[in-house]
Amino acid sequence: MFNLFKKKEKIKKELPPGTIRKEFHFEGNVQNIGFRFEIQSHAKPLGITGYAKNNDDGSVTAQLQGSLEDINRVILSLQNIDRIQIDFISEKDLPLDYYENDFSIIY
Repeated sequence: MFNLFKKKEKIKKELPPGTIRKEFHFEGNVQNIGFRFEIQSHAKPLGITGYAKNNDDGSVTAQLQGSLEDINRVILSLQNIDRIQIDFISEKDLPLDYYENDFSIIY
């Protein structure tokens, strides 16, 4: 018989030394302008994993996991896109996710 509902086993991966995870909360003109796509397009080439999602209040939350240098590079590049207006950014440190292997946009 088919086992269609069998869960795929998650494999814990080893992360490079210096890997960190941060959550960012962006406020301003950050919805309906491709902001989540921009986060993803800047993060993926650097090997950053995580996600970006819209919030009901018009803000965007993103979790980024990678090196501090690469994460800072993504945040800086987002602030230099003309159509995006970030009025406020908050950040907090999070525990690493050893099972995550990509960057996704949550709809």
